[in-house]
Amino acid sequence: MKGVINKGIKEMLEQQYGHEQWEAVRKHAGCGDIFFSSLTDYPDHLTIRLFMSAGEILCLPVETVMIEFGKFWITETGRKTYPQIFHLAGKNARGFLLNMDRIHEQVTHGIPHAAPPRFEYDEMPDGSLAMHYFGRREMIPMLKGLVLGVGMYFNEELEVEEIPAMKENAACTVLVKFRQKA
Repeated sequence: MKGVINKGIKEMLEQQYGHEQWEAVRKHAGCGDIFFSSLTDYPDHLTIRLFMSAGEILCLPVETVMIEFGKFWITETGRKTYPQIFHLAGKNARGFLLNMDRIHEQVTHGIPHAAPPRFEYDEMPDGSLAMHYFGRREMIPMLKGLVLGVGMYFNEELEVEEIPAMKENAACTVLVKFRQKA
């Protein structure tokens, strides 16, 4: 897992719950790292342990932690770490989401053994967007949070729902509905 994800977990926990809670999560996860390099690839199991430990320490379902992290990552960590990519990724939530495959490609370019998820898209007749997730990690709740975070970033109201995979070999499909803000 790319170090910027672990860095984002640390930032979210410190900002929303305080440094002491981050330290409790880090220790509970058996994580000796106190600094994460954005460009380093860390073992997936470390990231999963950080999410699980955060859920246990904060008394929250791990899915909730992952969704909240996805929102935080887009609006805070990712926006600050990759301002140029965010600027070029799209002028609205739909455009940004349609570029997520290219964004992952760009930010992991040159990192040995990086295995970013891949996406394929289908525009649905009702105006929603089906995002087909191809990845080896069990990060669907984080994906939902990332989608919601994209909506927050563009001040657009999005709904996201996991549905059975619509494409062969996809881990899942998430259906994104674009709502008009009242």
